[in-house]
Amino acid sequence: LNKFSVLDAHCNRAVRVLAVIGLIGLVIMAIMTVTDVLMRWLLNSPIDGVADAGRLIVAVIIASFFPAALAEKHHISIAFLGSWLGQRAKSWLEVMASIVTSIFFTILGWQFVVYTIDLHQNSETTWLLGWPVAPWWGVASLFIVICVPVQLIVVLGNIKAAVNNTSEAINIPNNS
Repeated sequence: LNKFSVLDAHCNRAVRVLAVIGLIGLVIMAIMTVTDVLMRWLLNSPIDGVADAGRLIVAVIIASFFPAALAEKHHISIAFLGSWLGQRAKSWLEVMASIVTSIFFTILGWQFVVYTIDLHQNSETTWLLGWPVAPWWGVASLFIVICVPVQLIVVLGNIKAAVNNTSEAINIPNNS
């Protein structure tokens, strides 16, 4: 195995851990919601703060899945132009698309951090529970910022595939 393959394997393991954290959060959120609904229905006594906690948990959950989605290339792609132009052009179009995605997540991560700093400086809290919001958004921001090096690994893999004129590193289906 070469160094890039080892780096890619480590990256994929790490982002799967983040996705598992998100999955655990999703299960917790589902249990909270079902319990709250049952309490409302059966006992006419909702659980105070479920909506407050849910807004914070959902931000972390959603952000936790982005690194894995990028690493495993689970994103929308429009392949008709590449299919038209041939395998080599398709590979370089993938490189361009992955660079644009990298730029997008760099800007998104930066804005998440700016937003989190603003929440912290303003001591923003949830409405009912009074929980500080910034730490939760800090975790969500961290997960989004992690997307940047993950996507850079994807860019490198796509460049490697384009230079070698293969589809291996970029998971391009062979439709011919």
